[in-house]
Amino acid sequence: MVIMLRLLVVFCAFLSLSAFAKVDLTINGIKGNLKDNVEAYILSVSEPRGRNLGTYRESLLEETQKGLMALGYYQSKIQLSVSLKDQTPGKLVVVVDIEPGDPVIITHIDKQLRGEARHDEEFLTFLKNLPLEKGKPLDHGLYASVKSSITSRALQRGYFNGKFIKSSVEVERKTNQATIYLWFESGTRYRYGKVFFTQPTPAESLIRNMITFDQGEFYLSKEIAEFSVELSDTGYFRNVLVRPNLDKAVGNQVPIEITVGLKPTNSFEIGAGVTTDIGPRMSFNWKRPWVNDYGHSLGTNVELSEPSQTVSGFYKVPVDDPNTDYWNFQVGYQRLDENDTESNKYTISANRFSKTPGNWDRNAYLKYDIEESTQGNQDLTTQLLLPGVTYTRTRVRGGLNAYWGDKQILGTEVSSKYWASDEDILKVYGQTKWLRSLTPKHRILTRLELGAIAVDSIESVPATMRFFAGGDQSIRGFSYKSIAPRDEQNKLIGGKYLAVASLEYSYPVRENWRIATFIDGGTATNDFSEDILYGTGIGAAWASPIGPIKLFLGTPINGDEDGVRIHFLMGPEL
Repeated sequence: MVIMLRLLVVFCAFLSLSAFAKVDLTINGIKGNLKDNVEAYILSVSEPRGRNLGTYRESLLEETQKGLMALGYYQSKIQLSVSLKDQTPGKLVVVVDIEPGDPVIITHIDKQLRGEARHDEEFLTFLKNLPLEKGKPLDHGLYASVKSSITSRALQRGYFNGKFIKSSVEVERKTNQATIYLWFESGTRYRYGKVFFTQPTPAESLIRNMITFDQGEFYLSKEIAEFSVELSDTGYFRNVLVRPNLDKAVGNQVPIEITVGLKPTNSFEIGAGVTTDIGPRMSFNWKRPWVNDYGHSLGTNVELSEPSQTVSGFYKVPVDDPNTDYWNFQVGYQRLDENDTESNKYTISANRFSKTPGNWDRNAYLKYDIEESTQGNQDLTTQLLLPGVTYTRTRVRGGLNAYWGDKQILGTEVSSKYWASDEDILKVYGQTKWLRSLTPKHRILTRLELGAIAVDSIESVPATMRFFAGGDQSIRGFSYKSIAPRDEQNKLIGGKYLAVASLEYSYPVRENWRIATFIDGGTATNDFSEDILYGTGIGAAWASPIGPIKLFLGTPINGDEDGVRIHFLMGPEL
């Protein structure tokens, strides 16, 4: 920690010295972290003015000693010389020869905990596992970091009056031994008091329903932070502040102060993008995030691309937590014209979103679809009433540019002539994706998709419900949705079944850049009589500030397509 702090403090000075090239520094006798630390201390010394180098040399010697002692080297011998370089005006030559000697060893650590934290098992476990160890070399930076972590942990767990009553490092130079004292008085552990709002808001009732802690429970800053994020994620507020107000504490209860500001009545978003599958696309979203005091919201979405145009509207009604428990009523229209598919579909649906105990997102819905479509040489008009349910779960580590994670999707929907649908259809679909870093350098991304439609004939199924494979997110090396059964005129029919698997491996070549290779395989079929198709290729991925951006060159291993196809992907891995 001391090393890092020193490096930050001297950063500007370091840049200045490097830019003007006024100091030629050589350090002999030490290496690694010790050398880096000494160099950081030396470079913190301001350059001398004039030709009197005596004071400058003394400052360098003092900082060298500090740099060595910070990592426990108290018995070092230092020889330091400063001179002006010949034929280079203003150029200083600094040579430091060091015999570090043996480091000071920690022989005793005296830890004492007083106050209510003595009965806090988690706090006691934290203290027990502090990285300071007897028998190890003294590191003042580590000692300072441990002190800071104790104070921070105390604040996180509600010990707002916690303080050190003794914290010191005592070094016996003759024996090269050190004793560390860490005596901490935690004081009283605070509990949650009343929740109050700093200003009136129509969202008060909704916010109170979202509170995950109760008055009288022990305070945890983690819970406050998570609650604040939950409020921000609702989309209702332009600003959110949740904090304990210690000035208004009553006894050992600290009130929780909430400040929120509603978003504007209307918000608009315009987006644009491009993919190799569908080409350029644009989107326009309008939302009224706060319709009434119950937290209802409504909006419209428009998405436009050459093969697909979609217009939809929604009305959202929170039940409990507006992030995870709500109704969403939707109407929409989609026009599709791609490959051998032409479709006009009208939809109205009621969706009930909720979170399951296993942390899965569940969407149970009832939708009514009217679709007029032409698939290949077949014209079809269907009206289907489809109850269904979809479960999804995504786990990610690493933010936008994740290094670990997985995503699961499992869904089913059914129509029946018993409830006024034109056809008896049962559709199931599942997808699993896994991102794992085997080591910091070796990373794999796997994907498996499976789907099936239980129906007498695929010709009874609306075009947009049928399965197709191929493209950026399917079997690379093949064009978008080009893999499926075909009719006698070689036009796509679509399949009852889908099976696609993918394996991608990547390796870093420089900061934020990785090279990758992949193999994909699978099919969309009605009877699995066709050969499984495979595609492979290479590419590169850039970990950009807005997430991964990938460019792949893919080619089929078998099948009727040939040549090299470019695949461009932008967005999260999962």
